[in-house]
This record gives sequence, C-alpha cells and structure tokens, in this order.
Amino acid sequence: MKGKMAILIALLLGATSCAPAGGPKIAIGVRTANDHVPFYIADKQGLYRQEGVEASVHLIPSNTEIIEAVQRGDLQIGATPLPTAIAAISQGTRIVIVAMTGKGSDGLLVRMESGIETIEDLKGKKIATIRGSILDILLRQALEESGLDPERDVTLIYFYKLGDMISALKTGQVDATSNTEPFMTDAERQGWGKILLYYTAYWPDHPCCVVFARKDFAAEHPEAVEAVLRAHIKAVRFANEHPDETAEIIVEYLKAFDPELIKASMAPSKMRVTYEINTVEIGRMADLMCRYGLIDRRPSETELLDLSFLSRALK
Repeated sequence: MKGKMAILIALLLGATSCAPAGGPKIAIGVRTANDHVPFYIADKQGLYRQEGVEASVHLIPSNTEIIEAVQRGDLQIGATPLPTAIAAISQGTRIVIVAMTGKGSDGLLVRMESGIETIEDLKGKKIATIRGSILDILLRQALEESGLDPERDVTLIYFYKLGDMISALKTGQVDATSNTEPFMTDAERQGWGKILLYYTAYWPDHPCCVVFARKDFAAEHPEAVEAVLRAHIKAVRFANEHPDETAEIIVEYLKAFDPELIKASMAPSKMRVTYEINTVEIGRMADLMCRYGLIDRRPSETELLDLSFLSRALK
C-alpha cells in the first residue's frame, strides 16, 4: 500500500503547471484541514504565479507521507501540525519552520447525553486521541492543568484517523475524543455531540500547523521561499477578510462538508488562520514533547526555526 501511495504522490508531483518558467519548480505538500486553506487560496487564485514562482499544491493523505515525500526530495515546502515538524527535525530531517498557517481549532468532544460537563468529569473515562499528535499533547496538558494524571486517571485509546475517533465516540466505544474542526462543530450541528472545551482555555492561541521548507532548498533558493511566503501572507489575509469565499474554497478542496459548517467551524473563538509565529510557543511545544517522551532529543530554536524568510517576505 505504501508503495502504491509513493507512486501516486510521485505522479502528482510530476505534473507540470502553466506557471512562469526559469526558476525552480516548487512542490508544496499540505493536508485537508481548515487552517491549510491559505495554500488552497494561493493555488486557486494564482498567487504563486503573481509572485513569479512555479509552485504546485498537493493534498497528501497523512502527515507521515508529507515528511517522507520531503525526505525523498519530492516536496520542497510543506505544512503539518507543529509536533510533526518538531519530531521530524528531532530525528534528523533537514527541514526548518518558516511560518505559521493556523492556531487553535482543537478541543474535547463528548456525547450530548453523556452527563460530562467539565474536564474533571472525565476521570475514569475513555478518551480517544492520536498518539504523539497535537491532539495528544494538548489533551495531556489540559488534563494535568485540571489535576488529572493522563496515565492513571483516564484511559487513552489511540486511533489513526480523526473520523474513526468521531465514530468511536458516536457509538459509545469511548466517552470523549480529543479532536479538531470542522468535526467538532459538525457533531454539535448533527445534535449528538457537545464541545466540552477548546484547548485555548488552557493554552490561549496555541500553535497548530506550521509551514516548513527543506533546508537545502531554502539555502539554494531563498528568493523562492520568500515568494511562496508572500503568496501565503496574501492568502492568509484573504481568508480572514472573506470568510464566505474561504469556506467555499475549503469545501471545494476537501470535497466534504458544506460552506455554512466550515464557516461556523472557523469562528474567531475557535481558531485563527495566520502566518504569525511565536518562537516561545514553538519552544514550549518542543518542551512538552520531551516531557511526554515523544522525542528523544529537544532541538534548539535555531534548528527548529528560521524566520528570516518571513521577515523579508513581509517587507
């Protein structure tokens, strides 16, 4: 299966575009997620062409496959949740974080008739999460902040897909799920789910997904990375200024949900699309990953980040 997926990704990345010739071809790997919408917008509106670069956006099924494609050299730029990027850097993948693409959007979902009203009510309950993901890290932190031990006071049940966790909660296999948008708002809209809280209650404006570049590509083509980030900045601003059009673009690229649901799930109280990055918050996430045994080595800030590209793009 992995071999077939690698072939499929290679075929997708081999497709040419009508973008300007002369510079390096840039393949950007992203996921189907609300806060990856700046890449959809930049792709749909031809913003990379406007910045004079030949860039193509590819929706890839998993974070692992994005990192593997970067390691093979099939991708030059990508976007993943912050812990995925930190873990890859810790393990020696030659990438560097250059911008944000989203903050917030993650939280705890329970069934409407569960009787669970506070996070303290989760003591003794089964909670679905994805091991080592941002959902796992933020869940553990929130439990600890509420006086609960993630290893002793609750039972963590690990899944691989967001949708599978929703199904397990809906059918009563688990009592809660650490999940994200738009799945949580969709569950409430359907009438069976209740959003217990967003993790911003414990970590305001917490980082979610980041933009990274291959180090060798960034060193050889810094102007191309800056051009991609200029397009990213324009797309972020469009997303925040045009919520209706942005919701429609997400539905078009995800091929799921509907614009009204997406718009509701992207309310400012739930999440933020942004390119702005906070180095302290990046370090805090790395520290938590070390504490929870998710990485063996804590990378330094200079290994994790290079904000010079974003700084120049903003000028």
